Amino acid sequence: MTQRSEQLVLDYLSEVGLALHGRVTAKERTAYLTSLRARIDERRAAADNDDVDTVRRILRGFGSPDHIVEEELTGREFDLEDDEMIPPKPRHADRPPPPWRGGPSQGFMSLLEGPSRTELRMDGRAARKPGVARNGLVLVRHHPPEAAALALFVLSGVWWEAAFLWVLGAALVVLSQVWEPRDKWIGVGVPLLACVVGMTLWTGEAKFIDQYIQEALPATGVAGLGLASLACVLYLFPKAARSARVADRAAGS
Repeated sequence: MTQRSEQLVLDYLSEVGLALHGRVTAKERTAYLTSLRARIDERRAAADNDDVDTVRRILRGFGSPDHIVEEELTGREFDLEDDEMIPPKPRHADRPPPPWRGGPSQGFMSLLEGPSRTELRMDGRAARKPGVARNGLVLVRHHPPEAAALALFVLSGVWWEAAFLWVLGAALVVLSQVWEPRDKWIGVGVPLLACVVGMTLWTGEAKFIDQYIQEALPATGVAGLGLASLACVLYLFPKAARSARVADRAAGS
């Protein structure tokens, strides 16, 4: 291992980190760069020598930093290395192929996976973004506390009599190592605010504040809490699923 070869790798990883900045969390960025460094070192160890030309050839095999980041975030794969070598995609390539040519699944499983966009890869095969069901399975596998928190939020939103379970979900959100502080504020603060607003809309009468809370909370406050919890699930789930996909790819590599 020469100093120049190692500097090439460090510069490449730095460029990838800059391309990831602002698009993923710091934890996701660190996990991906660690995985990428391991893959680079594996190819360097398998090479005959570790000179500068060999390292350059290895890095070109991974693609430019922008390409490798796009592959990670969108799931698309580039078979060519240079931007100029990739021809513009024809208009008909945006259409999903029929099922007998690897098109999207139909029937009951398509309802579980939800709508997804089909991209035509350079090798002619369809690459499909994971749907809700697949994201949920990956989330349960790699981030079970976050999956439990979202499940409790959903349960509180669809079954208002079980709204007390929201407290457990909120605690898991606060203790999460996946969501950022802003996400935690939104995930916990918005339902609480909606609960307070719902209580203010109560049209009943009460002489004392404790009586007002006892009457307004189950009447209208719980409804606001539940509906806002469902909205927060729609906000938090994609972020947690993206982190789980990064962890899944890192584990697979």
